[in-house]
Amino acid sequence: MKQLKPIITENPQEASGDYGLELLKDSTENETVVRQLHFKGVRAEEEDFSHLLSRGVRFSNCQFWNCTFSWAEFSDVEFLSCDFSGCNFSDCDCERVNFSLCKGVGTKFTTSRMNHVSFSDCNMNYANFDQSALKNVVFRQMELNSSNLSQCQCKDVLWNNVQLVNASFFKTSLRGMDFTTSVIQGLVLSDEMEELKGAVMDIYQAAEMAGRLGIIIK
Repeated sequence: MKQLKPIITENPQEASGDYGLELLKDSTENETVVRQLHFKGVRAEEEDFSHLLSRGVRFSNCQFWNCTFSWAEFSDVEFLSCDFSGCNFSDCDCERVNFSLCKGVGTKFTTSRMNHVSFSDCNMNYANFDQSALKNVVFRQMELNSSNLSQCQCKDVLWNNVQLVNASFFKTSLRGMDFTTSVIQGLVLSDEMEELKGAVMDIYQAAEMAGRLGIIIK
């Protein structure tokens, strides 16, 4: 799978702290596109950034607590060392977006659309991706324990060293996905475990899944 990276100007104009926050608020209120900016050290709590439009933007060391980004559009965007725990990104569109070294505990991405998106070295336990469309998405070196990825449409999704303990893939086909480097104990699946058809696992992972079906492997 060839993943496209965000296209961002080498040295975008910096928008730090309160100034950056006001820019985001104004852009949201006036429905203008945020372009080629570097938001650095922005702090926001329970702010509404619904329908935010961003192109070629970098966010670094920002904290967005319990903020709303529903119906937002992110194109060629990087999130680096940001905390967006408890935020609502439902129905958002992400095209060529990287999340690196971020914290998104309990973040909501339901019914979102993601293409050429990567998550690396992130803590996103309890995140919710239910009913999302994931295409060319990479999850790498991160935690997604007790997360929800139910009823998702997936194509070319890569898992590399991901903690998925007690994660829910209810009615999400895992065909073609390789979980051999990841931890998948206690997955939430349908009773028939149809989701696992075509998934790639190591012998120990397969044995655990077989045990849930009452199969004894000697």
